[in-house]
Amino acid sequence: APPLYVALDPPFVVNFEAEQQVRFLQITVQVMTRDPATVEMMKANDPMVRNDLLLLFGNQKYEVLSSREGKEKLRGDTLAAVRKVIETAGGKPASIENVYFTSFVMQ
Repeated sequence: APPLYVALDPPFVVNFEAEQQVRFLQITVQVMTRDPATVEMMKANDPMVRNDLLLLFGNQKYEVLSSREGKEKLRGDTLAAVRKVIETAGGKPASIENVYFTSFVMQ
């Protein structure tokens, strides 16, 4: 089946501390699945997905996210968080194949 993408709109914006400064992080996320039922489950559980991802993103360290490895780890953590929500909602977590950051801005 062709890939289906679910955009988590609007972009996530969180602030976090870095060296006694307040920094901002804005991330646009798309979730990939091939299962139309999972697309509907993502939409139905959008508030829970957004909540869990906001908590995840707000708990990051600026120094870690400055590296490619840090961004890739966050992407993996994001995938795990989305899969957990789908599993909690009674869906198949493995049907979430990947997540992609389509925009990533730190300031």
